[in-house]
Amino acid sequence: MKILEFIRKILFWTVDFLKGGKIRKHYNDIQLINEDHSSSESKLRREKHLQNILDHAITTVPFYKKQKRSISLADFPVVDKAFVRESFEKFKSQDYLNKNNHKVTTSGSTGNPFHIFHDKNKRDRNTADTIYFSKNAGYDIGSRLYYLRLWDKQYGKSNLLSWVQNVSMHSVDKLKEKDISKLVYQLENGSSTKNILAYVSALHSICKYLDNKKAKPLNCKINSVIGIAEGMNDYVKNRIMKYFNVEMISRYSNSENGIIAQQNVGSNYFEINWASYIVEILDLNRDIPVKRGESGRIVITDLFNYSMPLIRYDTGDVGKLNFNLDHMDKPLVFTKIEGRKMDMFTNTNGEFISSHIIHHILQYNEIDQFQFIEEENKEYIIKLKVSEDFDYDNEIGLIKQYKEYFGDDAKIRIEYVNDIPLLLSGKRKLVINNAINRLSNKDLTKTMNESIQKAE
Repeated sequence: MKILEFIRKILFWTVDFLKGGKIRKHYNDIQLINEDHSSSESKLRREKHLQNILDHAITTVPFYKKQKRSISLADFPVVDKAFVRESFEKFKSQDYLNKNNHKVTTSGSTGNPFHIFHDKNKRDRNTADTIYFSKNAGYDIGSRLYYLRLWDKQYGKSNLLSWVQNVSMHSVDKLKEKDISKLVYQLENGSSTKNILAYVSALHSICKYLDNKKAKPLNCKINSVIGIAEGMNDYVKNRIMKYFNVEMISRYSNSENGIIAQQNVGSNYFEINWASYIVEILDLNRDIPVKRGESGRIVITDLFNYSMPLIRYDTGDVGKLNFNLDHMDKPLVFTKIEGRKMDMFTNTNGEFISSHIIHHILQYNEIDQFQFIEEENKEYIIKLKVSEDFDYDNEIGLIKQYKEYFGDDAKIRIEYVNDIPLLLSGKRKLVINNAINRLSNKDLTKTMNESIQKAE
């Protein structure tokens, strides 16, 4: 099997070479910029990538044609998913209308579909980004990859392609006990070098299955485990180490752009993909930068999508940007990624609090799935799917614990369910804030800004 993995790797780079070596060139560019960020060559390349996409947008994209050539990035307007959707045709480059562009669709966490087009060069760049960051985590081309996501028409692979790429596809909408049992068997058998790329909620389900089976550490060699699409928590990270004997890392990416940042093994920081994106952290209420280390909106400029340039694109996520305290000579990193603005709670005083508090519920081992819902009038619902061994007397302590976060006057109700349904994206939404959804954008950003300023 090792020989076959090597052949797959050689075959991939040979095909790329015969097609002009485009992915290899992108890979070398990504490696140089991200690993030698302070060098003059790295700075020149980043400046060139940025200037090229800005010039292209101004001259060929209707929405940006009003911009002047001499302006800086900060003079471009901030746009978001809703705005691009409403002005969709204006964001298409006139030079790429008749070219072979690839449609990328995402349902996001709201279930409201959003799509853009990627040109061929952007797709090659994303491929090179994936190879680079996967290698940093321990994966190499040709190795066996167990990929757990929603395998819909957009992402599905033919049996031949999955064999050539050595990808084992597991759809998260088919992850019952028998499916997990089969996956565990596959991981423990065969001589391939194994790697896992998965939604965090899927990894959570696997860990819960192994807990319930009182399983021992698996007899398998896993090179890497990368969590995607959802925030990682200590429970999953610790259980992955216990059962798979490998440190799990988290990747921050989205469908419309690609890999924006990723943790390194041994670090909680997210190394940013400065080779392919410009990242800004802007105030929650105004389009101005926040101070270093403060929370704000994650806004990115995609340097390589010429088909539909996204310049200063508000991802909808909240994060913190700061120096890497372990390596001060390296570029800025994400010290925290909170997730989407709509996935945050307000306490009974109307102040925003982090959605990460939900993970304290994982101290109760007999809880298999959970979901937190904030309603109006200081009301909160915690939905639980529990195992037969669950002690229902824990309910009193659980409510008391979360009143410490929501407020003593919070009305918390526990509901026991048979399952927490998946979204159309295949992800399991752990937080639903109906109170936020009823706020206007102006009230929402004002409340968030006041809350974070008070906290910091």
